[in-house]
Amino acid sequence: MRDDVRRRLRELGVVKGMREMAAPTPRRRVAIENLVPGRFHTTSHGQCFVAETTYPPDHAHGDLPLSVFLDLAAETIAQVPQYQPLVSADRRRVCFLDTETTGLSGGTGTMAFVVGLGWFVEDGFLVRQYFLRDPGDEPAMIETLAELLPTFEALVSFNGRTFDVPILENRFILARTPPPTVDLPHLDLLHPARRLWHYHLSSCALGSLERTVLGVLREQDDVPGGVIPTLYRDYLRTSDARDMQRVLYHNAIDILSLVTLAARLCRAFAAPWTEGQGGMHTTLSGGELLGLGRWYAAEGRPAEAERAYRAALRADLDPDLRSRVLRALAYLLKAADRRPEAFAFWQQLALESAGDILAHVELAKHLEWHAGKLALAAGWTQAALAQVERWPRGMGRDAALAELRHRLARLERKRQESQTTNAKSQDPESPEAE
Repeated sequence: MRDDVRRRLRELGVVKGMREMAAPTPRRRVAIENLVPGRFHTTSHGQCFVAETTYPPDHAHGDLPLSVFLDLAAETIAQVPQYQPLVSADRRRVCFLDTETTGLSGGTGTMAFVVGLGWFVEDGFLVRQYFLRDPGDEPAMIETLAELLPTFEALVSFNGRTFDVPILENRFILARTPPPTVDLPHLDLLHPARRLWHYHLSSCALGSLERTVLGVLREQDDVPGGVIPTLYRDYLRTSDARDMQRVLYHNAIDILSLVTLAARLCRAFAAPWTEGQGGMHTTLSGGELLGLGRWYAAEGRPAEAERAYRAALRADLDPDLRSRVLRALAYLLKAADRRPEAFAFWQQLALESAGDILAHVELAKHLEWHAGKLALAAGWTQAALAQVERWPRGMGRDAALAELRHRLARLERKRQESQTTNAKSQDPESPEAE
């Protein structure tokens, strides 16, 4: 420690332990090529570093082998609307893409400093990662990707449609190179994952899916995705690539997860039932079955949606999810003009979910317009009114009260008209009685 610093500390009363105080030791320079297996790829714009690892086809990533993707039958893939980019593609020419960037918000100033690609080769699954030791290596990486990406027949990513691919395309445009991803068919797994697991998981982030669905346990070498941009800035400042080794591990696991996630999603939509003792069964939870049913319904497959909803009702559901299933099934049956069946589920929902006025309103509608039971319709409307009157004040409460009072007034008017008509028909001197 410098003498002037010691003197100043003594003046401030800091004496004990001063001899142990020392200036921070600068981080030593550690090159990425000394940490991970790879090579330098030379282009007309210079070099970029490429890390490569080949995994055997039976490599278990969580509770599934990587080869499960190759084992998917063509007719199975064809059943999943989102998987149309893969229907005609050679499964070995499908590229799994994931990037690590200098920022999490995208934009023209964001650069992908790791571009990870994975695809099946003759002896397994190859993960190739292009790493920018320096931003000046980007032109070499752009040139390499411009040559490689067009050789694939489809892309698979997770949120790549709104994040990874736009960032890459911006960098290609800035480099005055036509983006090779523009005409490449693209399957983004985020959207089908949300459809299936929205009601089963609190988060549909890839890391959450790994832990709860894929059975993937990352090693301590992993690094949280949110700190990766900061780690890269530190690397550029210090030239210490040890944290970059962890970033490359993180990126490689992401790519492997895309393979097994694509297979699991496809099988869940196309073949959720297995035959066993006592009939057909499924391993999906109630929340997953609700998501699957809504997915089927959105794709115009009401029979499959109904089967999923009915299976969900037999599962162990919390009250909120059970109400959602009852509501979805009742609406499905109503749309199919199976109104008496829908009526039974609306009744069940009204009894189980005391605060759900939707069921009361649907029951009132059915009784008024299809069953002709005006008194019962008025009773359900009055029950809904009683609930809404307990709501906190606000525009929602006012609008609901106005609608229900209008409905109740109409029902009372129709009841009176019906009573008058009946009375006249029973009067022997009335023209209606003749």
